[in-house]
Amino acid sequence: MRRIKKAQITALFCTAFCATAYGGTFKDIQQYCLDRGNRGMGIHWLEQCIQTVFSDDPFYLAVTTVAPGAGTAAFGPGFEFIPRVRHYEFLLTGLAAVSTDGSTTGMAQLTLALPSRGLASTDKRYDPDTQPVDLRASLTLRARRINAREQDFYGLGPNTSLNRWASYGLQLTELYAGFSDPLNSWSSAGFDFSFLTPRVTSSINGRAPAMQTMYDDQTAPGLTARDDFARYEPYAILRIPPRRSLFMRLRVGGSIYQDLGDPRYSFRRISAASRTTIPLWVGSRNTPSHRPGIANALCPSLRSATRCSLGTVIVTGSAMASYAEAGHQAPFYFDQTLGGADIDGNDTLRGFREYRFRGPNSVLFQAEYQHPIWGPVGLVSFYDAGKVALEPSGLSLSGMRHDIGLGLYLHAGNRELVRFYFGFGSGEGTRMAPKFPVGY
Repeated sequence: MRRIKKAQITALFCTAFCATAYGGTFKDIQQYCLDRGNRGMGIHWLEQCIQTVFSDDPFYLAVTTVAPGAGTAAFGPGFEFIPRVRHYEFLLTGLAAVSTDGSTTGMAQLTLALPSRGLASTDKRYDPDTQPVDLRASLTLRARRINAREQDFYGLGPNTSLNRWASYGLQLTELYAGFSDPLNSWSSAGFDFSFLTPRVTSSINGRAPAMQTMYDDQTAPGLTARDDFARYEPYAILRIPPRRSLFMRLRVGGSIYQDLGDPRYSFRRISAASRTTIPLWVGSRNTPSHRPGIANALCPSLRSATRCSLGTVIVTGSAMASYAEAGHQAPFYFDQTLGGADIDGNDTLRGFREYRFRGPNSVLFQAEYQHPIWGPVGLVSFYDAGKVALEPSGLSLSGMRHDIGLGLYLHAGNRELVRFYFGFGSGEGTRMAPKFPVGY
């Protein structure tokens, strides 16, 4: 692990202590984590303790990441609060965290649930985690800033070499406003707007050459630019079929990135992403206390006790294509990346290093199997295939990169805290990596 300064260590412990101190209050932590009487509950005691510390309302300890490559993990206080005023509901969230390499992130977000103006009545409460389509209308305002002190770059295109590895830093500030409205029980439409201020900085990585010494604005567009951007995106979301445990979520959108300083970095992007969730439920006659331990491990009972879960299969696919006028190019820090996770924390080609492949166009397919094995701990296995391209015409199924992997994940309530996995089959060695969620 990289050595960090004493002040940064102090900040890490301070933020961790403060978040834990207020996370559900000392009384809740003492009751669920320290009370000897609760320890007799076994795994249920552990689950409740983890959930109280890492996901309780209104304050909790945030374990997150600033960006892939910017330290192993970031720690700090987080909060989530839902006040209600008459018929309106507000969701207030935020966090501030410091990474193990001194990178920082901060976010504050307000979501207001509004009466829907769709094609059919929907009277559900705002719940962004369970029903992404059949919801009330919502208006979201967010401000966030990241300072990632170490990011990797290998060049642009599908055939880059590890020998061209360089490092840079990235500061990014975003002011965001988004509106979403359900049209009916299986579709919604929305519009996102962001004001972005990206800044490329020097890296703290002494093992890799500075990006500015190996690349320029021709090989890495936007490297020396210091422009602000406005981003506009209308989108539509479909859930097929509605109100089923097995469903596909499809999101289609079109973005305009407008460079407010130098128009040569303005471009357009269209995107489509799908996620199909397949729960593997089977019938179960007995309650967990009347079933053998091995049966409970292989197929944990659901709440109804009439069924148990063999796990969940998640199949995802995405494609993004960028278009620019003659003489215009997308800045490299807005390009799609494949390898590890992208800057938003989405899994990509997990058997490769972070940001291993980068380009303005990409296609990615993934299949993942998740299986709970003991309380908040579960097993995950996956297969990834994808590629980037310099032009939209280069997007095809030929020449795709592949990997497979196996790992474990840790949950606290509905929040995944961390996963550890091994990636194989990339042709570039075995990759072992922890992954923490991005904090927004």
